[in-house]
Amino acid sequence: MREDTKLAKIRSAMRDGEWDVALRLATRFQRLGEHAEAIRRAADAIVNPQFYRQLGYDLEEVKSRGIAALKTRFNKSWQEAQQKGRPK
Repeated sequence: MREDTKLAKIRSAMRDGEWDVALRLATRFQRLGEHAEAIRRAADAIVNPQFYRQLGYDLEEVKSRGIAALKTRFNKSWQEAQQKGRPK
């Protein structure tokens, strides 16, 4: 897979544990399916934490749901990224 694509960048961020970056990049995808709301809300909560606190959201819960949605949506990519990151 090419390393200069948006998907490759998301996979790399996920592999490196850079969830804020992965969430931000994933929001640019048009087709996130049933995971769109969780991913976009988590990315927005990272950028505007005070606003989400005022609305009564638990930021860690919102972020956890976004990360879970990322892992589910990009399941194959997530598994491949984990395999790449392991020492042989």
